[in-house]
Amino acid sequence: MTTKPVTFITGANKGIGNEVARQLAQRDFTVLIGTRNVQRGAAAAETLRAEGLDVHFVPIDINDELSIKDAAETVARQWRQVTVLINNAAVNYDFSPATRPSMLSVDVLKDTFLTNVFGAFATIHHFLPLLKQAGTAQILKPQIINVSSTLGSLTSLSDPEHYYYGVNTVAYNSSKSALNAITVALAKDLVEDKISVNSICPGWVKTDMGTDNAPRTVEQGASIIVKLATMENPPTGKFLDDDGEILW
Repeated sequence: MTTKPVTFITGANKGIGNEVARQLAQRDFTVLIGTRNVQRGAAAAETLRAEGLDVHFVPIDINDELSIKDAAETVARQWRQVTVLINNAAVNYDFSPATRPSMLSVDVLKDTFLTNVFGAFATIHHFLPLLKQAGTAQILKPQIINVSSTLGSLTSLSDPEHYYYGVNTVAYNSSKSALNAITVALAKDLVEDKISVNSICPGWVKTDMGTDNAPRTVEQGASIIVKLATMENPPTGKFLDDDGEILW
């Protein structure tokens, strides 16, 4: 078994996930990039290895439970554990058309939840034995980090004075609220297993999803994830950003 912490990051071939991969590898993590596009995933891992970093590609399609299971089995064979699981992959189908919530198609809602909620949960389910195995290695406390958004905060979205009050997109927002609910439930469930579970918000970041209009860089977006992933004694059951706790 490796004596280095191992992190598996979904959707890490680009954007925030890729920057988290770089920063954690620079901090002596073994980093496993998970994405469904084999060509892009392999290229992303190769680019980081060219920087002298311990980064590897593991194919995974989080919309396909069999693919998730296969990815977990690959990790189990080659690395035997995962210290930090980062559920970063997500989709957003209802920002661009600015569809009124009442007019959103059921298919868009289903497709959003398939990735952002069911995919994240299935990944946790199949990687949980690897997290428990990491707990026996006593390198760092095992963690699940769910990349959420302040747009999943019901407190924020229901406050007319809040910056994001007007971002009334039902599919993405509700999927992140559901992901937060999973965080709360699993944080309580996994206390005895000594596995921390938290949601984080990276902020509005310049990515394909965030667009160039976003005020934050990927380096800034990655900061809260990297900070949490490298903590020796992380909190659990929290919703966090760079400024501290976010109200659910």
